[in-house]
Amino acid sequence: MGAGSSAVATKPKIVKGDTVVLRRGKDKGKRGIVKHVFPKNGVATVEGLNVVKRHTKAGATGVKSGGILEKEAPIPLSALMVVDPKTDRPTRVRRTRQADGTTVRVSVKSGEQLLVPAKAR
Repeated sequence: MGAGSSAVATKPKIVKGDTVVLRRGKDKGKRGIVKHVFPKNGVATVEGLNVVKRHTKAGATGVKSGGILEKEAPIPLSALMVVDPKTDRPTRVRRTRQADGTTVRVSVKSGEQLLVPAKAR
């Protein structure tokens, strides 16, 4: 077990397709849409946030032309906050069980149910 890994991967409150705001770091305050979530590592990649440059050789990892490529690096889930669709402000997320037994994600601030994006379903 590595120093930064947790023993149990809990169900993340952030899912693919959510609009999130970055709470700390060099891109603090910026918003973006979640592309991938890695619950085991506790990180996610967000469109346009934490962009890093990678120097690659031609032919490395299937890239025909080499050079300096820009890509999004993973960000810890603890540094991200879901944006409430109703108030357009950052909010915490709570999971509540409905009468039919299904669980839904709910915004703590407005009580509004957060829609699960079609791709994450």
